[in-house]
Amino acid sequence: MALIVLAIAWMIGIFLADALHLPLWHLIAGSAGLGIAALVLRQHPRLRLLLLVLCIAAAGGARLAAADVPVSPNSIQMLNDSGDVQIRGVVAEDPRRLADGQRVVIAVDSVRLGDAWKPAEGLILATLPRYPERFYGDQLELTGALTTPRAAARPGDFDYRVYLARRGIFSLMKPEQARLIASNQGHPLITALLRFRDQARRVLLRELPEPQAALAVGILLGLQSSIPDEVLDHFSVTGTSHILVISGWNITIISAALYSLADGMKLERRKAFWPILMTIWIYTLFVGATPTVMRAAVMGSIVVIGQRLERPAHAWTTLFAACWAMTLWNPQTLWDMGFQLSALATASLFAYGKGTEALLMRTPLHAGWLDWAREALTATLAAQILALPLILYAFGNLSLIAPLANVVMLPMVPSAMLFGAIALVGGMIWLPLGQWLALPAYLFLAWLTEGARLFGQLPWAAVQLPPFPLWLLLAYYAIVVGAWLWNVSLEETHNTENP
Repeated sequence: MALIVLAIAWMIGIFLADALHLPLWHLIAGSAGLGIAALVLRQHPRLRLLLLVLCIAAAGGARLAAADVPVSPNSIQMLNDSGDVQIRGVVAEDPRRLADGQRVVIAVDSVRLGDAWKPAEGLILATLPRYPERFYGDQLELTGALTTPRAAARPGDFDYRVYLARRGIFSLMKPEQARLIASNQGHPLITALLRFRDQARRVLLRELPEPQAALAVGILLGLQSSIPDEVLDHFSVTGTSHILVISGWNITIISAALYSLADGMKLERRKAFWPILMTIWIYTLFVGATPTVMRAAVMGSIVVIGQRLERPAHAWTTLFAACWAMTLWNPQTLWDMGFQLSALATASLFAYGKGTEALLMRTPLHAGWLDWAREALTATLAAQILALPLILYAFGNLSLIAPLANVVMLPMVPSAMLFGAIALVGGMIWLPLGQWLALPAYLFLAWLTEGARLFGQLPWAAVQLPPFPLWLLLAYYAIVVGAWLWNVSLEETHNTENP
């Protein structure tokens, strides 16, 4: 429990340091002083815990302050809104490919001022034409105007400037000219992984017809760029968008499904633990080990570990330790919507999974032959208790058909992934072999695309809710989490009195 409290204190410290703009050295000094005080007063447990909580909170704030990108005379953002410039830099991330172009993050290393090239630093987000395709590690020379990202028009609106600033990006460019100088200038391992993923994408697109091929690329490789907008809309309306990407929500539910499959095969969970955990991380490396996929793998692993331990306290400790580790690596992760939804969905499964299943056991779904439907609905409903309010606050789209759509579609995801992976491996060896092996994958992928289309076309499938204030969202979490903690306390008291 103490570890959970300290992890929460760390994240609160990050949030407060951001809100109050606390200076780095003050936070370091405060954290060190509080740590020394906790050591001196170690014979007073409650006071020591309070001092440790404040110490860790200050340390979290210091971590955020240390991660701030300093502005220097060489910062590329100093040239924003000053007309055309010529810059050189390296593609720092896997480009995001869109229907009408590609968005590329460039780590700038030099800028041309007059007739001379001078050192420069910082990241820019460049929008380039769809072709030629650019790749991680490409060194480019761009000519165009640097602009400052737009800020929110009014309080409460999405602030694109803040969103990019949390990624260390303060400049935009839509270059008039883009020239490739050199390739393979990035980290060799990342380059190899991303090139391998791109080759896998090309193989899947040649093995399957559309839109099933694009769906396979999304499910297996986490790339949505080739999925038609109409298909994306259908999955959004039906509340099944988590199927399309490699997200914490997706891997969390699939991990639970894999354990259910192991139970159905009468395989002991102790024996299934390591194969499932290894499968998650082998898959993570296979699809490129990008930050998004790494976060998803961490959250999926937490579910596997939690189910293996079969002790709620250990599962919760693992979850908060993972959140601490991810925010230690990058404190700006705390504001990442994917991280927030992943953490909330995982916590929701831990807190409400058994209760949701117990309620469903009182319905006609208790029949043994409906185990598949009950398990899918349990995972869907339990995960949404904490994740759905944040989705509604951020996007306002409430899918009324989501429970039914997930029951019908979600059980097909593991099979679609399994047979899609088999077809992909076969296609990487010999394309005609992969095309023959892709037939079973096509059947499951077609079930998903057609299911999303049929459910999404229902006139009452989803409604758009009006915006609501942040305090209402926080009040919901306070009530729901408070009621859960109260129930846990009552259970512990009952267990103590009736051993």
